[in-house]
Amino acid sequence: MNLSLKYKIAIVIFLLEAVMMTAVLWSILGRSLANTEKQIAAAEQVTLDIVGDISRVALLNEDYDRVQGYIESLTDNPGVLKALLVDDRNVIVASSSLSELGENMPKLVDSGTTHWRTNVLDNASGQLGLLIVQFSQQAWIGSYQEIRDLGILIAATGMGMIVVFGLGFGYLLTYRLQKVVQTANQVAQGDYSVRTHLRGRDEVAQVGAAFDTMADVIAEEQRQLAHANQSLEQRVKERTRELEDANHEYESFAYAISHDLRAPLRSVNGFSQALVDDYSDKLDDTARNFLDRIRNSALRMAQLIDDLLTLSRVNRAEISSTRFDISKTCHEVVEELRAEEPSREINIDIQAEMIVQGDPHLIKDALTNLISNAWKFTCKTPNASIHFHSDRKDGDTVYIIEDNGAGFDMDYADKLFTPFQRLHHERDFPGTGIGLSTVQRIIYRHGGKIWTEGRVDQGATFYFTLGDP
Repeated sequence: MNLSLKYKIAIVIFLLEAVMMTAVLWSILGRSLANTEKQIAAAEQVTLDIVGDISRVALLNEDYDRVQGYIESLTDNPGVLKALLVDDRNVIVASSSLSELGENMPKLVDSGTTHWRTNVLDNASGQLGLLIVQFSQQAWIGSYQEIRDLGILIAATGMGMIVVFGLGFGYLLTYRLQKVVQTANQVAQGDYSVRTHLRGRDEVAQVGAAFDTMADVIAEEQRQLAHANQSLEQRVKERTRELEDANHEYESFAYAISHDLRAPLRSVNGFSQALVDDYSDKLDDTARNFLDRIRNSALRMAQLIDDLLTLSRVNRAEISSTRFDISKTCHEVVEELRAEEPSREINIDIQAEMIVQGDPHLIKDALTNLISNAWKFTCKTPNASIHFHSDRKDGDTVYIIEDNGAGFDMDYADKLFTPFQRLHHERDFPGTGIGLSTVQRIIYRHGGKIWTEGRVDQGATFYFTLGDP
C-alpha cells in the first residue's frame, strides 16, 4: 500500500498511542477489578460478622422474632439476594422469605453471578447454627462495566485526537518536503529559476537550502554549457566552412593532377618510348639504363596519380546501397586477375552466396584491392592460396580474406592503412601504398570497420564488416 509520508506518520503515532492506551486501560481496569473484589469480600464478611453476633444471641435465647427483622433488612442491599438463619437441627428459624420458615436448609448452589457465604455460629458448648447469605455480583459487575465503557470512550476520544494531531503534524512536515519535491520536478523539467526558499534550522530546512544551492550550481553550469554550445556551434560552422573550402581546393588540385600533370607525363613517356624505338642502337648501355629508369618512373607516377584520383573519388562518391552477392563480385575480381596472369597457379576458395547491403561498385573496388594484395603477396609462395568467407562475431557478420603469402610484422600493423606507407620494398612487391587506404575509406563509408592480422612469411588475414542485409 503506497501511502504518503503524512499518513504513515499519523498511522505510526496512532498505533503507538493505541498500544499505550490499551496497556494503561488494561492495567487500570485490572487493578480496579481486583480492588473491588477485595472490598466486596470485606463488606460481605462485615455483614456476616455483624448479623452473626445478633443471630448467635437469638439462637441462645431462641428469640427469633428479634433477629427476623435484621435478616429481612439484609435484602435491602442490592448485593444480597437471600438470608437464612438455621439452628443446629438445620431448620430455618429466620429468613428473608417468610415462606421458608420451619423448612430444612436447602442445597446451596452458586451460579455465574451469585454465591453463598456461610457463618458458623457457635459458643463454648458447640455449634448453635448457621447464618447463610446469598450474595449477588450483578450490581458491582454493572458498575465495573460502566467504568470500563467510560475508560474505553476516553481512550477512543484520546486516540481520535491523536489521529488528528498526527495528520496535522504530518501535514506540517510533509508540506515542506512536498515543496522540495515540486521544486525538484520543475528543475528536472528544465526550469532552473525555481527555489524552495525554506528557512530554519531543522533537517527539512537544511535539505531545502542544500537543494537551492544545488539548483544555483546547475543553473550556472547550464548557462556556461549553453554559452559553450553556442561557441562550439560557431566553431563547427567555421570548421565546416574551412573544410568545404579545403575540399574545394582538393578537388581543384585533383582536377589539376588529372589534366595538367598527365599531359607532361604522357610526353615524357612518349618521347622516351620514341628514343627506345628509334635510337636504341645509337645509345650505350648506360644511356639505355637511364632511359628505362625515366620510363619506369613516369609509369609509376601515372599509376600514383590514378590511385590518388581513385581515393578522391571514393571520398566524394554518393553511395547507392542495394543488396547483392559479394561472392559473385569476388569471382569477377579473381577472373580479371587470372586474365592478367593466366599461367599463375593459386588456389582460391570463395564462400558461396554471401549477401551484403552496400554500394556494389565501391565494394568491388575494395575487394579488388584486397584480393589483388593477396594475389601479389603470394606470388613467391609455393602452394599459394586465398580464402574468402564470413563468420559471426559479437552479433556482426565479419568478412575474412586470408592468404599464406609474405605476411607482415604486427608491430607495424597500424601503418598499413596510412597512405604511402609500405611494409615491403618496392623491388620485392611493387605498389603505391594507397590501395589499403582506399579500402578503409570504402568500409568506413559503409558504417563498417576493418582490421588485420599477420605474421612474417606466414600470410595475412583481413577482417571487415558491413551493414547486415
